[in-house]
Amino acid sequence: MTCPRSADVAAGHSAKKTGIPGRIPAAEMLCTHGNGPKGDRDDMQSDAELVTKACDGRRDAFAALVQRYERAVCAATRSVLHDHHAAEDAAQQAFLTAFVKLDSLRDKSAFGGWVMKIARREAVRLAYRRRRAQLRQRARIAEAGAGNGKLNDAARRLLEAVMDLPAHERLALMLKHFEGHSAKEIAVITGRPVGTVTKQLSRGRQRLRERLERWNHDS
Repeated sequence: MTCPRSADVAAGHSAKKTGIPGRIPAAEMLCTHGNGPKGDRDDMQSDAELVTKACDGRRDAFAALVQRYERAVCAATRSVLHDHHAAEDAAQQAFLTAFVKLDSLRDKSAFGGWVMKIARREAVRLAYRRRRAQLRQRARIAEAGAGNGKLNDAARRLLEAVMDLPAHERLALMLKHFEGHSAKEIAVITGRPVGTVTKQLSRGRQRLRERLERWNHDS
C-alpha cells in the first residue's frame, strides 16, 4: 500500500539552512525515477548518499527517500491510528518534519530508523488529539442524555480526571483503554521501555481512583 499524500512536503523555513526548496509537489516527490541526474540509479544509492544530496538542495534525492520509506512510514502510522486517512495525514507530517530537520541528522545512514520514530511520534500525537476530542464529545452526549443529572456529573468528573493526569500517564491510559494497545505496543509507539509504560499505566489508574474517590466522598 502506498501513501501518496505523505510526499506533499512543505518546508519553507528550513530552506535557508538546508538549501532545499520551500515546497516539493507530491507528484514530483513520488516520481523519482527519471527525474534528476541519477534518476534510475536512486535505488542503488545509500540513505547517507541521498540525505547528503538532499541537504545540498537535490529535491530528487529527498523524493527517493520518501519513495523508499513511504510504505513503512504509512504502516507505522496506521498501526497506531487504525484509520487510513488519519495515517496518511500523520505520515505526511512525519516526512515534513524529517524534511525540515534533515540537516540535524548526524548519522545520515540512520535516516530509516529516524523517520520511523518521527512517524510513530506524529501518529501518537494525532491519536491523542483525536481521542481527546472523542472524550469531550462523549461527555457532551452523556450530559445531553442525562435525565436526572447524575450521569452528567459522572461523565464530566471522569473526563476532568483523565485530562488532569500527567501527560505521559494520560497518553498511556488512552492508548491502552481507548485504542486497545498492549503495554508492549505502547512501548513501541512511545519509544519507552515496557517497564516504564507499565508503571505509567499503574500510576495513572491509581491517580484516577484516588481522584474519583475523593470527589465521591466530597459529594
